Amino acid sequence: MKEKFKGLVIGLTVGSLITGATAFAASGKMIEVFYGVNDIKIDKVSKMPAEDKPFLYNGTTYVPLAFVAKALGQQVKWDGSTKTVHIGETEGKNELYFERDIKHMNVQSGYKPTSHYEYNANNSLSDNIGNEYSNYLKIKMNGYVSDEDSWEYIEFPLNGKVKTLKSKIGLTDEFKDTQATLVVTISADDKVIYTEKFKAGEFPKDLELDLKNVLKLQVKVQKQGEFKTEGEIGLFNPVFTK
Repeated sequence: MKEKFKGLVIGLTVGSLITGATAFAASGKMIEVFYGVNDIKIDKVSKMPAEDKPFLYNGTTYVPLAFVAKALGQQVKWDGSTKTVHIGETEGKNELYFERDIKHMNVQSGYKPTSHYEYNANNSLSDNIGNEYSNYLKIKMNGYVSDEDSWEYIEFPLNGKVKTLKSKIGLTDEFKDTQATLVVTISADDKVIYTEKFKAGEFPKDLELDLKNVLKLQVKVQKQGEFKTEGEIGLFNPVFTK
């Protein structure tokens, strides 16, 4: 028979889920939960917590967040200032991101390419080998456009406050079979500091740039070959350090 528990369980914060402590709010309602979970297995190994047992409520199984994360080898941190739970890697205090911290100052293009960048996006972007990212910059080249007109660049003001940029760079999953070659050129204060060609079947590459004292960063993509074919380049999880 399922063990039954009744109590005042309202205002149960993320902090209490992480520590396993009980939390109460000034106001609340009585709820009824059942301790009906006999075991938890992760990769076929029993990992049932000794304390803070999982329970069932309204058809949902509740398990302490810290227990699940640690069982999967991830760290858990609670940021009280932003009321955010961090599982796994956390953002450093010296890290900057497109969209959240750095927004573009200029976009120029040939004929109908499109660029887009996101921070902590609800809809992730995948690279051509299936890795998903919620932070990214992508630039798409459309088909039926001549090489001469198939280009776009986007510029960001750094104002000398950034030291480095680290990212993965390569084709996006949606356009991994493109027949075109995409040429990426990155310039710092109008001086080329990186250039690379990307084709179907190539792995994403590591990108690390020294941007000390740089005022303006430009990322340009140009399509070569195959008039009809579309293509798209992604900077996956680009992180600036200051």
